Amino acid sequence: MAARAMLALLLVAACKTPVDCSGAPAVNLLGTWRYTATQSSPTTASLTGALAITSECGSTLGGTLDVTETSAQGSRRRMGTMSGRAVDSATVDFDVFLSAVGRRHLGTIAGDSLRGTWVEPGDAGTASGSFVAVRAP
Repeated sequence: MAARAMLALLLVAACKTPVDCSGAPAVNLLGTWRYTATQSSPTTASLTGALAITSECGSTLGGTLDVTETSAQGSRRRMGTMSGRAVDSATVDFDVFLSAVGRRHLGTIAGDSLRGTWVEPGDAGTASGSFVAVRAP
């Protein structure tokens, strides 16, 4: 019985252990970025707005995306959360959740810009395109 009590205490302590953020990030991506993207399939659309990277714990990133999407059907505002990581000082890999399915972005870091491609699987087919984000002054 004492062994079970000790195991339970150890499990509770392990669950409350904070995430180790002591490692320096490969690159500082915190801040607001002017975000533009194009969707090339299955239909065309453009997105413009702001990517806010609000947390950086080691290589792990978190934040939000707030954009206006313009397509043949008109314009609409879309907002969602962002999570991912800086793979190294030159590569970023993150998901944006504008719906229940993540829109995966894979890009390169060059100074104050991020650029690359994105893909989002869906019921009507896979949507894909490219993106550019430039750090706002």
